[in-house]
Amino acid sequence: MAKYKLLALDLDGTLLDPSSRVSKENARAVRLAQQAGVQIVLCTGRNWKETRVFNRQLEAPADWVVISNGAAAECLADGSQITFDGLDRQMCDTIFEICAQFDTDPCLYTGESLYYGREFLRFLQEIRRRGSTALEETVDGYIFIDSPEKWEELLRREDGRILKAILHSLDPKQVDRLIDTLEQTGQFELAPSIMYGGALKNVEINRKGVHKGSGLAQLAAQLGLGMDAVMAIGDSDNDLSMLRMAGLGVAMANAAPHIQQAADVCTGSNVEDGVAQAIYRYILEGNT
Repeated sequence: MAKYKLLALDLDGTLLDPSSRVSKENARAVRLAQQAGVQIVLCTGRNWKETRVFNRQLEAPADWVVISNGAAAECLADGSQITFDGLDRQMCDTIFEICAQFDTDPCLYTGESLYYGREFLRFLQEIRRRGSTALEETVDGYIFIDSPEKWEELLRREDGRILKAILHSLDPKQVDRLIDTLEQTGQFELAPSIMYGGALKNVEINRKGVHKGSGLAQLAAQLGLGMDAVMAIGDSDNDLSMLRMAGLGVAMANAAPHIQQAADVCTGSNVEDGVAQAIYRYILEGNT
């Protein structure tokens, strides 16, 4: 029997290659882990709709999904939801007040939609200019909001369903100032994302105490498991909590040095099927 009963997989930079695809080797390894009795949970900053797209690339569907950095969890077989720890209206109002101070606007995630403004568009354009693949802002579920009145209407309509927010800026120092201001409120869990060696940066915002580690721990408890029975693989700052809390935290070779240092072990990069390497070594070795 496999030592680990629950395998948590980040998506971007981990299970997905640089073209945002699940490789055949990773898909095969995930299926073999399931056949060895391990339940699979996709643990991501994305929402339900985006995550289902990647789940369909696996040879066998994942068992669970934890989305929006731990804000909600769902059984993929029947759609039953077991946790929901999103941002309330007062928290959203605080985020918009801070955005006004810095002349920016947020991205807001619900389970099925991403609402975005002008700053996210600028950010995507800069990523494309640098030659990286990015999701098109016109895909189903991505909705552009172009005025304060429409943001206010959105907040009324989606009150109680906002899972997380992201703030972007083409100036990394402005993101640092946003982070400092958000931290001073004491209301939020913050996960910065650094790209191109610090040339670009954004910050993900969840309710205080909500992160991938907490969402994964709630799921494990529902399954009657302790975190010692969990193996987690990730590459980014929003993966740190689950890497630290899991029985075995595995960092990708493409992760930043501080992520690798926080993990128990490291595996190959997302170009080298690092997820498959870790599954074969830490789950299937001695079980096949």
